[in-house]
Amino acid sequence: MAQFFKAKAKSTSIKAIRDAQVLALDHHLNGVVKHQGKTYFVDGVLPGERVDVLPSAKSGPAKLLKRLNDAPQRIEPACQFYQECGGCSAQYLSAQAQRDYKLKAVAELISRQSGYQDLPEFEILSGDDWHYRRATRLSTWFDKQRGWQLGFRQKSSKDIVAISECIVLKPQLSALLVPLQQLLKTWPKSINLGHVELIDCQPQIVCRIRVRNQPSDKIAAQLRSFAQQHSIALVIATDEQSSYLMGEQAYYDLAEQDLRLAFTPGDFIQVNEAMNQALVSKALEWLQPCAEDQILDLYAGIGNFSLALGQKAQQVIAVEGVTAMTKQVLANAEANGLSNVSAFSGDLEQVETANAWQKTKVNKVLLDPARAGAKLAISQVAKLSPSTVVYVSCNPATLARDAKVLKQAGYRLSNLALVDMFAHTEHVETMALFER
Repeated sequence: MAQFFKAKAKSTSIKAIRDAQVLALDHHLNGVVKHQGKTYFVDGVLPGERVDVLPSAKSGPAKLLKRLNDAPQRIEPACQFYQECGGCSAQYLSAQAQRDYKLKAVAELISRQSGYQDLPEFEILSGDDWHYRRATRLSTWFDKQRGWQLGFRQKSSKDIVAISECIVLKPQLSALLVPLQQLLKTWPKSINLGHVELIDCQPQIVCRIRVRNQPSDKIAAQLRSFAQQHSIALVIATDEQSSYLMGEQAYYDLAEQDLRLAFTPGDFIQVNEAMNQALVSKALEWLQPCAEDQILDLYAGIGNFSLALGQKAQQVIAVEGVTAMTKQVLANAEANGLSNVSAFSGDLEQVETANAWQKTKVNKVLLDPARAGAKLAISQVAKLSPSTVVYVSCNPATLARDAKVLKQAGYRLSNLALVDMFAHTEHVETMALFER
């Protein structure tokens, strides 16, 4: 019987890369490694270090197998939970070194992707490196032996690290972690506990607890006692509603503008109070609002920028995707004595919304989108042809993408600022001023 040759299938397994050099850090603070014409990104390494890594594909993310040497800039992380906790992953660098690397990477990204080659020099806005977070979200998990567990997610895992303190949280929030863990672990599994939020605001700290169903009378009594003992407000959030079990309306101040902004726990607010104030003040400095200005504020939230602009402009039009937050803008404007702030709701990535706000006659625009950026809205902004655009971004990649649209529309990039909103993490806030 004839026999036919059959070639062996080529192995598709991806092999480890040995003794590779880390060349740079990208804007996520991942180490950049090049091998045989391919580029890989490795978490937790620094330029000058040599590493063994395992790629997950022919290019892209790679898992660190071993670090063969330490760069001179590497320091010992300050947090005792650093090795397990998935937050604050950049602690192996000093805060200043983090900012230096972020600035370089963001500048390269914007220059490469936006079309703006000669960038203005970055301003750097920074504050406290520790104890700066005024808000946090804690995860929960039910363990059959230990009951409900409360903490932060482990690195690259859904498991939870039950921490006793967090050194990036405001001390008054960190002090609540252990008491909360002790309270929640006694609850039955049937409570269907979700995440827990802590917010340092006025007139008192708020603890917002997410549950599937309203708590029983027994658990509600425990919560009231806990709130009284720790002098905090308690909010219970279900799929249907969010309501105060104890406490008063939450708010925060913009001290430099003498403004008070009420919000509903669960609404978006910036986690770093000092840097939020810096954002607002810098936006005012760049936009220079005056009595003749009609200003459009896109992705307005609860009016964080709208009210400050309304103190000086003739008219501010705020657009926000969440109806409840749009109503809060109007309520905040009224509470602060501002009658020149109008607001309406609409999805800013829908043409119908853009058609509505395009009918307004404005000469200046501020936008502060989420990480996805303003892919549709930025084109509509360019069509309005305002003299000045201030773009506040929590994702430099989408800022660079949207800046390209403004460049093509004839805008020059006049100012840039790096705002260290999230020290010890990969994240960074960026501000850009565009002018005709």
